[in-house]
Amino acid sequence: MNVPIVKLELDSQTLDDCVEVLRSGAWAEGKHVHALEEEFAAYTGTAHAKAVNNGTAALLCALHAIGLKPGDEVLVPSFTFIASVNTILNFGARPVFVDVDRATFNMDVEDAAKKVTPKTKAIMPVHLYGLAVDMDPLCELAGEHGLKIVEDACQAVGAEYKGRKAGALGDVAAFSMYPTKNMVCGGEGGLVTTSDDAIAEKVRLFSNHGQAEKYVHVSIGFNFRMQEINAVVARASLKALDATNEVRRANAKVYDEALADVPGVETPVAPEGRLHVYHQYTLKAKYRDALAEHLHEQEIGYGIHYGIPCHQQKALKNLAPVRLPVTESLVKEVISIPVNQTLSTDQLQFVADTIKAFYS
Repeated sequence: MNVPIVKLELDSQTLDDCVEVLRSGAWAEGKHVHALEEEFAAYTGTAHAKAVNNGTAALLCALHAIGLKPGDEVLVPSFTFIASVNTILNFGARPVFVDVDRATFNMDVEDAAKKVTPKTKAIMPVHLYGLAVDMDPLCELAGEHGLKIVEDACQAVGAEYKGRKAGALGDVAAFSMYPTKNMVCGGEGGLVTTSDDAIAEKVRLFSNHGQAEKYVHVSIGFNFRMQEINAVVARASLKALDATNEVRRANAKVYDEALADVPGVETPVAPEGRLHVYHQYTLKAKYRDALAEHLHEQEIGYGIHYGIPCHQQKALKNLAPVRLPVTESLVKEVISIPVNQTLSTDQLQFVADTIKAFYS
């Protein structure tokens, strides 16, 4: 049975709306982009949202807006997609790698506290796989040292921490709408959220060549604008987001129950007070690579996010060496299995049965 790890589809109304935009000729940032910004700010409970052309641009905007400069340090997990780190390096700042909590895959706050120095400017918690970081102690740590918190919420749209949405838990946050994400935009797209008016203004300027009004440029910036057709798809995806996330949670529960007693497998956790959105359903699996081959043979999609941590990537070999024992263990164990909202009960059961058969 073929079980894809992701399946993309658009309803007929959204397709019709896209055609209407193309026929209008109003293709650049316009009314749909601005409506998306208002709707997403309301959804996350923030004062401002800025739509941009991808998640990396969203991170760049967020880091620029907090005033990151050469020589500054940012605490960041190594167990993340490399964009989290590349965007820090772009400003001439230094990523300081923090280990993660084995149970949640998220930043270990105790390890972060040990790595604060006088050069530390910010902390970048990554809400990995759709689960929010334990933010209360992290915010306390930031407050003690006067640090900014930049949420990398690229995998966590709709996730909650103690009733508050990801994107409203720090000073500024970045989201991605890459096609595999829970919220999509028909291509590449990103969003920045904040309730700080000064940060919002810096993001707005930076994403549009520092342009305060037409051909009046008051600061440096780049063209990170979102296109109108992407906003049409994003608005439709946002309307369906809570429902699709609920289906993902239901699918995750099927796996939780089916795999609970399988030796060699640890299912993901959702601690009390945190609403997981399961961008990925990621197992810790003994004999991970052999399991991956077995899934492939059964036409079951899977992903390994991430097989090489950032601090061991060739591109980052010139950074100061560091040992991160939990991260270095997890990268040998993690494997994500299909959890998307299009899966049938039979497909979910087939995946679970295939994994159980492997370990039996």
